[in-house]
Amino acid sequence: MTDTYTYMAEGVKELEYPVPNPEPIAALLHGLREDERLNILHTDNGNPSIIAENIEPSEEITKTLVETLSDGAVLSFGLESADPSVHEANWLNCDSRQLKSAIQLINKYGKERGARGLPKLLPGLNFIAGLNGESRESYSMNMDLLTDLRSEGLLLRRINIRQVEGEGFQEIPHDTFHEFKAQVRETIDRPLLKELFPLGQRLSEVHWETHDGRTRLPIHQTSTHTDEAVHGNSGLTFGRQIGAYPILIGVPYHIPLDTSSDILVTGHGARSITGVEIGLNIQNASQKQFEAIPGIGKKTAWNLISTRAKLLRKQDDVSLEDLFKAANTELTEAIKDVLCYSEPQ
Repeated sequence: MTDTYTYMAEGVKELEYPVPNPEPIAALLHGLREDERLNILHTDNGNPSIIAENIEPSEEITKTLVETLSDGAVLSFGLESADPSVHEANWLNCDSRQLKSAIQLINKYGKERGARGLPKLLPGLNFIAGLNGESRESYSMNMDLLTDLRSEGLLLRRINIRQVEGEGFQEIPHDTFHEFKAQVRETIDRPLLKELFPLGQRLSEVHWETHDGRTRLPIHQTSTHTDEAVHGNSGLTFGRQIGAYPILIGVPYHIPLDTSSDILVTGHGARSITGVEIGLNIQNASQKQFEAIPGIGKKTAWNLISTRAKLLRKQDDVSLEDLFKAANTELTEAIKDVLCYSEPQ
């Protein structure tokens, strides 16, 4: 659907702001959820002006979305520009007041985390550079809007900044555009990333896609990358949770591809996060896996590997507590969250 809220709405062809109809949307989404074959269910776009001008029915639809969609769902909102001059010159159908009202509504019901560790439903926001009527001040207005939204504690999952060029559009002030984009990434996106994916947050059902690079290659389908034997080897593994606009997750060791794991967030990049698997087996965790755990560095990881080898020469297995005691290393709650005791095979 190009706009989730206008599905079977009243006045779609006649009204500037069609009146959303909650009942058929509820029937459709709850009906889909009755199909046991369906796992992840997300939608995409919403028109913030229609939501803002029809708050009551939009509120009912938002509740239905939160109830039925998988967590991590994102509604993309196309403001394009916060500048009223750009809005007027391009017949844009949403202004900053309407956008803010829609974002407030989605945050009211969608900020709660779901089963996979993600907020259930959040808005995304689209900006376009190069539209007619744009000036250098337009970018200041865009930045002021974002700063205002964040000052209220409102969450955005995704801020998409695009540029259009060619016939029918005007020249982009590239220095101002790039300054705006860099400011958004540093002062808005980075703090949002840390709030949405805080250190220690558990994320479930991460699907592992590639090794040592973000591009999926034919070789990644071979046993060299999919066999359990690669687990814990040196290298990088990248994966994502299935869904709309999933965050890229990097782990600093190899995990068999085309498998899934639950992870603990351990760090943040510019637009990605790092993590470590939950439930690593104390009996056979590799040095690289130990190093990925918060509070354990390279030196401590080697100490744990060495101590485990000494203990296993005297006994069949080793407990979590005994290993850390023998290695003279503190066993913190964060470490317990990742490691588990498992009977040796």
